[in-house]
Amino acid sequence: MATTQSSGIGILRLITIEYHRLPDKVGYLPSLLLYEDDDRMVVLNVLNRPTPLVVNGYSLIDWGCTAVWLIPNGEWYDLGAVYDSDYKLRGYYCDITTPATRTSIGYRTTDLMLDLCVLPDGSVSCLDEDEFLAAVQTGVLSPELAEKARTALDGLMEKAMKGHLLSPSVVELLRLPENVDEARNTVLTARYRQGTQQPLQKRE
Repeated sequence: MATTQSSGIGILRLITIEYHRLPDKVGYLPSLLLYEDDDRMVVLNVLNRPTPLVVNGYSLIDWGCTAVWLIPNGEWYDLGAVYDSDYKLRGYYCDITTPATRTSIGYRTTDLMLDLCVLPDGSVSCLDEDEFLAAVQTGVLSPELAEKARTALDGLMEKAMKGHLLSPSVVELLRLPENVDEARNTVLTARYRQGTQQPLQKRE
């Protein structure tokens, strides 16, 4: 296994992310809470996307990639650093979501379909626009939520294009913990114990 620089953040506890997809789907994602304060949480999970996410010819997410996510309190997005099987950084990914609501076992949020990624060459791409527009047109996504989602995406895009999205402090938070193998094993064991219940996957 290749080595990588780590953040020094330790494991706090295992949590479950209750991840909603409109109109009526929900997944329960075992994750590790690495850090939290009054303003944010940082969590780690293992991605089980069945097909690679390829952006402009670049494979950003494969089955088994490790992701470290920043969830800012009260914000309409999350921001993840994606690492491959050798723990090398693949890039950064933002889901546009409702603000995270804490639960007794973790937190819940709803995916609002729009996404943004930042690749290693610095290029920025918006994803899933067609899915978003179809959801608005069919009423799956309300006008109020659609406006919130679009505003959040536009704000993230502006920050990313100006180089302000990935500040040094954010990049530091999104580095892998020193005990990443232990962290992955904990998440995978929790997923196994869920039995046949699988987390939801991103739609193409």
